[in-house]
Amino acid sequence: MALPLGNLPVSLFTRLAGILPLGLNLAPRTNGTLVWLLVLGLSLAAGMQESRQRGARFSAVVDSPWGPAQRALWEGVAVVRITGWPGPGRNDSWRAPARFVHLRGSECDSTIYPPKSGEGIMLKGEGEPPAPGALLMGRLKANVPSVATVPGGFDYRCFLAGRGILWSGLITDDRRVNPGDPVALMGQKVLLPLRTWLLEQLGELLPGTEAGLAAAVLLGRRTPTSREASRPFADLGLAHLFSVSGLHVGILLGIFLLPALALSTSPTWRVLPLAVILPLYVLLTGIPGSVVRAAGLGFLGLAAVLAGRRADPVYLVGLLFWMGSIWDPMQNLDPGLRLSYLAAGGILAVGRPAQEAGILGRGWLEKITAGLLVSLTAQWFTLPQVGVSFGRISLLSPLANLVAVPLFGLAIWAIVLALALNFVFPWGGQALAAWAWLLMRSLAGAVQWSAHTSGGLGLGLAVPGPGRVVILALMTVMFLRLVVVRSGGLPVSLMFRRVGILVIFGVGFLVVAPWGADLDRVKGVTVWQLDVGQGDCSLIVFPDGWTCMVDTAGRFGRDPASDGPLSRSVLPFLSRGGINRLNAVVLTHDHLDHTGGVAALAKGIEVENYYCGGEAAHSLESVAEPESIHHPLAGKILHAWSDWTLEVLFPAGPLPKKFSENNHSLVIGLRHKDRYAMVFNGDLEQEGEALWAKNGNIPRNIQVWKAGHHGSDTSGSPELLAWLNPEMILVSCGVGNRYDHPSHGPYVVQGDTLTIQRTDLGGSIRLEWDNSGQFGLTSWNRLR
Repeated sequence: MALPLGNLPVSLFTRLAGILPLGLNLAPRTNGTLVWLLVLGLSLAAGMQESRQRGARFSAVVDSPWGPAQRALWEGVAVVRITGWPGPGRNDSWRAPARFVHLRGSECDSTIYPPKSGEGIMLKGEGEPPAPGALLMGRLKANVPSVATVPGGFDYRCFLAGRGILWSGLITDDRRVNPGDPVALMGQKVLLPLRTWLLEQLGELLPGTEAGLAAAVLLGRRTPTSREASRPFADLGLAHLFSVSGLHVGILLGIFLLPALALSTSPTWRVLPLAVILPLYVLLTGIPGSVVRAAGLGFLGLAAVLAGRRADPVYLVGLLFWMGSIWDPMQNLDPGLRLSYLAAGGILAVGRPAQEAGILGRGWLEKITAGLLVSLTAQWFTLPQVGVSFGRISLLSPLANLVAVPLFGLAIWAIVLALALNFVFPWGGQALAAWAWLLMRSLAGAVQWSAHTSGGLGLGLAVPGPGRVVILALMTVMFLRLVVVRSGGLPVSLMFRRVGILVIFGVGFLVVAPWGADLDRVKGVTVWQLDVGQGDCSLIVFPDGWTCMVDTAGRFGRDPASDGPLSRSVLPFLSRGGINRLNAVVLTHDHLDHTGGVAALAKGIEVENYYCGGEAAHSLESVAEPESIHHPLAGKILHAWSDWTLEVLFPAGPLPKKFSENNHSLVIGLRHKDRYAMVFNGDLEQEGEALWAKNGNIPRNIQVWKAGHHGSDTSGSPELLAWLNPEMILVSCGVGNRYDHPSHGPYVVQGDTLTIQRTDLGGSIRLEWDNSGQFGLTSWNRLR
């Protein structure tokens, strides 16, 4: 029996089996802890299984292995309800989370599930942004969000799924329907004016940068300006300061509870105002998982006060986690929610037993060590998720958090109080806001200086298994709390408590330790053909640490200031592998899909030498020093190590002026002893291939050929293929590209169709050679 409860239809029996013991407050009071954990595990597994079935959707479809891939789309007329706050998009557009209410006249690709009523969609539209709760009807094009294109890259599908969103799409010809709907009226008449007023007040009290940061912290409103201002904080492991979380819910609770406690009001009058304020704040922030967790914890604590019972914070955190996980397992894909639970669980599971055991000291020493322990335990328990999200951990993070968290908390307290005082005593509100501004500006300056001077004081982390790591950490916290620390209510010796705390930190170390460096553990040469959409970017890593990038992908649009795959995906990938310097960058020719990321590359990482084909040096103007720019010809050795050589194969000299820029492409080869392991052809077309053949230095019987011009029919002539005779061909192209690449068709040599690997279907591809010259392949599949 399956009922559409929550976002996913999960068996009613398994849900109730997991939730009822929690709701009845039975499990921690009994000796059946292992049975309880088993029931919870089965409940969670049932939900995750059905989640996987709904989430395993293809984002691309292709008619043949050699034809262009298109995005899998659903088209039709739909009614959707806006469920969050719209954010700004490009060119007067907006983006907002929504849910399908009704679908009509749908046309659906047979390779994907059609959407269903109740499923979430990240909606894009044009014109005036709608208010939360609004009902829109229009023509909708929906597609499955993309996954991470490189290991450790931003996984948009996972990011949205953690918020209950399975689709992204564009709505056109939309109109508001049923404006009298109570939910729509609530959003239009209450939430929108209130949020607008709060943003205006912040703008009046604080300068632009600090007002944007305060809006991000208090209301979850992120803008390009606030993201740029918070970037140095992220470099020091302080990104969590700008996420709406339990800190801000705690401030809200404190503002209302402290006066009530001072006036000795009854529990009922302490709780009633918060019963209105907390849900309103959750709606004003856009219902992020971390705020829901903190608000839920606050509600449970207040309910315990009303019931005259002492609330156990650890039990309440576990209750919220398991109930939420069973109700909607996909919420655990939300990085913010995971960080929130890990930090709260770590503080409660370690801090409280340490205090009870008397290992923190007494008096002022206890206050200092308690603050230090809170910071360290929160960081240690969130370490797995920080590694998953950012791929790098600053070694200054513990000290930075110890100093920044209290100061930042004071600034936020001051801003909230300034908003409240601005009603009654405007001068008092302005004075508090000025003090908060001074504190935030000083903190930002110190953070920028620290991030700049710390340089490489960070640990690059390879890609772990996030689900395994997070579940292991959470289970460690809960199990040790229930079994080791509490032990069914029996007294536990001080030594046993200390051992329990050491075990928690030990498990965390074992989880983190294997991450190490990823790219520098190879025994032979490694080549990554990175999935950067319709563009080109390869990374070559030698065992001696020498690294070379071939092309730098494109940009999102032709604006020189626009972002691109290199800054969004490739630079974080390099950081994960501990690569903070490139010995060489080869720009095969001067086309934007190959040189579009070079400015971001030069800004984000040190580059020793640039090797340019055609007019590619033009893209380096004002980016690189002239002495670092070279125009190599065939025979130039870029690097040699042991039996391996990376060299230039084409051109051998000046090229005819009639040649297109594509035919000016640099061709480089990776050679092991006398056989070429891989040849990179840039965008060389058949005219250039003919000249290369005339020069007489085309390698024979190679292992891997990086196809020219993204697998276009303008390259890869039969004569060239006969010479190269590769074992395998790599094609770098994007899904739904406007050039219809690849268009070559089957690659055939002597009647045999060659094996082909494509980044648009397989994601990033890793080739690793051993010292004997044999290679293995790993594909970072788009569906994972």
